[in-house]
Amino acid sequence: MQKRKSKNYWPHAILISLGLIVLACVYTIVEALKNPVEMDTFYLQNYQEVDKNYDKIKASQENFEKKYDIFVEVNNGQDSILHVGENNNIKIVVNNKDRSECDLNADIQLLLTRPETNQYNQNLTNPYAEKCGWFFPSITIEKIGRWQFQTKITIGEDVGFFTHEANTTRE
Repeated sequence: MQKRKSKNYWPHAILISLGLIVLACVYTIVEALKNPVEMDTFYLQNYQEVDKNYDKIKASQENFEKKYDIFVEVNNGQDSILHVGENNNIKIVVNNKDRSECDLNADIQLLLTRPETNQYNQNLTNPYAEKCGWFFPSITIEKIGRWQFQTKITIGEDVGFFTHEANTTRE
């Protein structure tokens, strides 16, 4: 009687697994290079300035949070829901904790961005102040998905940075 040789597939499986691991590493590196750290926009400054002044930024942020409350209202209170098109508005309210009143002496910078790319970034400027809030009217949303409002608020020496999440709906 003749013995049948059984095939052993383990060496092939090991080589294929190693090849898939190498491909996954290459893919990760390529994706990481598409969004380098210097493209981060959280502090609305380039990363060299943030790296050089990080301690001052954090101290100013802590002072700001002790003195002020920030409220963001999207589309007149529709719970952070945006619409594709030009019918969007944002209201930012800054209340002074000590005096329990709004503070209209603020300089506000607002960046509308998508978290995964800088392709759709919009710097929103020229808000108008009314009833304890700053209004950014007629904001255009181009794409369905997740959006962020990155805000820099300056009142005197205090500077605060805030991020507010919003989503678009399918119409």
